[in-house]
Amino acid sequence: MNANPDAEPRTNQGFFTQAFRFGLVGIGGAAVDYGSLTLILALGTWPELARVLSFTIGSTAVYLVNRRWTFTSSRSTREVAALTAVLALTFALVAGVNALALRLLPEGPWQITLAWAISQAIATTFNFLAQRTIVFRQRSTNPAT
Repeated sequence: MNANPDAEPRTNQGFFTQAFRFGLVGIGGAAVDYGSLTLILALGTWPELARVLSFTIGSTAVYLVNRRWTFTSSRSTREVAALTAVLALTFALVAGVNALALRLLPEGPWQITLAWAISQAIATTFNFLAQRTIVFRQRSTNPAT
């Protein structure tokens, strides 16, 4: 019996179900991220800043969907604090990898897109593992209660 009738039920989905859902949501989030990157760059914004802004927009959209569908969680103070820490680390990772890729890749019309793809792949992997194990971790429940 649930002590709080207003609390959302929390399903215990397996790793592969969560990874699959995270991937589907991530495809949409990547489209939002890359689309906003393209728009922000068209406004003449510095590429490194544009990447950070597009990541923030995409991550916000992805979190809102993942919270409801992938990890089926109701927002708590602990969750918000953990998410803030994870996104700050992911933010630093995406900015650093993107800046490094822009410096190391040869100049060309595909340089910004390839740097985005590299930083996106690394950040997505880190973000899934961190959100699954830190932000939306499943607390063990006693089936007898």
